[in-house]
Amino acid sequence: MEQCLFREARLLDGFQFEGWRALLDPDIHYSVPARRTHYLRAANAARDIDTDHYDDDYESLTLRLARMSRPGPSSMDPRPREVRTVSNIEIEHGDVDDELKVYSVIILMRNRLLDQEEHVAARREDVWRRASDGRLLLYRRRALITHNTILMANMNSLL
Repeated sequence: MEQCLFREARLLDGFQFEGWRALLDPDIHYSVPARRTHYLRAANAARDIDTDHYDDDYESLTLRLARMSRPGPSSMDPRPREVRTVSNIEIEHGDVDDELKVYSVIILMRNRLLDQEEHVAARREDVWRRASDGRLLLYRRRALITHNTILMANMNSLL
């Protein structure tokens, strides 16, 4: 499983979007919730998510990947240099036999032009399914970004 996560990071770092899409289960749900800061003593402290930066299924991810592949958006031309580090990997049996729950931490470092440096860190909660051909496919991903406000020019990257 660790090698699968490392391969996924390498594919995304290299903008190999078709290779990454091949790792997706057709029923995928990919979300990056927007979190908010709250005080523990507040009455609504348990509610720490209001909306999502991403809330995608297979079709919307396919459209997102197509847009990221084209040289159209100025945020992708010239293409940024990206490096993902995946760590703190924990693997548990899923709710059904062919699923694995995978927890990890990802740090994305991104550089564009001469001095535009950005980074984001997130805790990921995944479910990976074993397909009929034996491959592991990403079925669910929830990436909880540590930043309340994303300090990036855009969120045109996948975690």
